[in-house]
Amino acid sequence: MRTPDWLKLRTAPAGERQETGEVFYPLTAQQALEARREALTLAGDSEELALCANACLVARGVRKGRRAFPSGRAVLERLSPEETEDLARRWAAWNRAENPGLGLGRGAFQDLKARLARLPRQRLQWRVLRAFGALPTEGRARAMTEGDYLWCAANLLLDGEEALDRLCPSCREAAEKERCPVCGREKAGTVREENPAFDWARFQALKKEAET
Repeated sequence: MRTPDWLKLRTAPAGERQETGEVFYPLTAQQALEARREALTLAGDSEELALCANACLVARGVRKGRRAFPSGRAVLERLSPEETEDLARRWAAWNRAENPGLGLGRGAFQDLKARLARLPRQRLQWRVLRAFGALPTEGRARAMTEGDYLWCAANLLLDGEEALDRLCPSCREAAEKERCPVCGREKAGTVREENPAFDWARFQALKKEAET
């Protein structure tokens, strides 16, 4: 069976361990709002706001040791102002690298593309979201599980196979060849991709469920 390059799963880690031992985590929009609200509650005046904001950010974005900080207040109680500022600064630099904005240069953009090409799970998610006209920030997309993405991908693949089954042998052979999307000329014969890390047992089980 032909396996499209987007039908390959890889689980991305939730956080990233730093050389200094801490684990940095990305913040959701809800966590960012909670950090801001807690900082406003903790700060007695505008001069205290910066330190409180850093502490609330560290509480949600950094794990130092075996246990995470339960709140920004806990960070203020356990760490010095210098430690809090250093962790917040390093987390912000890490977050910028992990979540670049639109202003990044051409070289950084090419690096981002290269990294994304090595993340088949992200490419699978993109193909599924594109097929259903959804953005990753939408509630329906955020609620999807790994199994949901695989189920949708299996059905998309089945749709393509069913379309091929309706063709005569000659037309099917022609349809399975890799062709230029502009001129339609054949590029390199029939594409047969195999990924040894792909979970075929799970995929086949989901595929059988979709067929019933």
